[in-house]
Amino acid sequence: MAESINLARLWRDMLALCKLQPHEHVVVLSDAAKPSPYTTHALLAAEAAGGSTTLLQLSDLSHLSPAAMAAIQGSDLLIDLAFTHDRRVFGALGDGLRVLVAVEPPEILARMFPTVEDRARCLAAQHRLSYAKTMHVVSDAGTDITFGLGEFLSKCQYGFADEKGRWDQWPGAFVYTFPNEGSANGTVVLDRGDILFPMKSYLQAPVRMTVKEGFITDISGGLDADFIKDVMESYKDPNVYAISHIGWGLSANGRWNALGFYDKAGTEGQDGRAFYGNFLFSTGPNSSGGGKRSTPCHLDIPMRNTSVFLDNQAIVLRGEVIPEDQRARTPVALAAE
Repeated sequence: MAESINLARLWRDMLALCKLQPHEHVVVLSDAAKPSPYTTHALLAAEAAGGSTTLLQLSDLSHLSPAAMAAIQGSDLLIDLAFTHDRRVFGALGDGLRVLVAVEPPEILARMFPTVEDRARCLAAQHRLSYAKTMHVVSDAGTDITFGLGEFLSKCQYGFADEKGRWDQWPGAFVYTFPNEGSANGTVVLDRGDILFPMKSYLQAPVRMTVKEGFITDISGGLDADFIKDVMESYKDPNVYAISHIGWGLSANGRWNALGFYDKAGTEGQDGRAFYGNFLFSTGPNSSGGGKRSTPCHLDIPMRNTSVFLDNQAIVLRGEVIPEDQRARTPVALAAE
């Protein structure tokens, strides 16, 4: 399918969504050891829009060189084809830098191509989440947990970077926040078919987690539970058991089953994180949301068939998004060219 996708068109349309202007400068960041198939398309699309461009092909993406950082800080839009985690890039957002990450395979970029409707729905969800005081999540599998909200900002991803200071990833459509410190209490039951990231695997049997005052205090179940416990224990850090970001998926074209069709190294997993009506539960740090907790162990766990309530109002019921301003129209397949 990837061979029939018109990448030139996709990149042209993406930079239009990012509102690239002729006077703006674009930096394209790529991994020198594993060049991105999108490098040429991104450069040509930026130049066609009238922007000036700089290509950075680097080997150390966790700590960018001073020259690379100077180039990025002097640009208007960073197209990150390597997914750098250098915190200075996030710091540059405060100066107006826009960042667009694109690392998924062509078929995923095309199938989940974002729209202005996605933006409107995600912003509506972010607004609703921003003034909520509590989130209550339940499921038939046994999940029953409550989070206090309001200490940290609510955020969303909708798949393009159209405003100064915006970081986003193509593709993506979901909303999230971090619970108030120490506020999470209850039980989370990960069910068969829920997804474990960064392992990119589907759970085969239920895993029960007891959460008290913001931390997981017990994990029980079968092999999947043993695996999760062993991974977390290996870090010897109590912060790995804390609750990190929480939210729900809003991508109508994201597919729960996508991991079954790709090599693990071939996808970053945006389908799983964004598929419509999921509850995205995570563990570990909250520093990216403004908190003080930092730890290298971070698990993202998209859960199916859950119900999410904000201040006792239903937002997601067993995987179905309820508010009209967050609901997606019937997905439309992208025509190949």
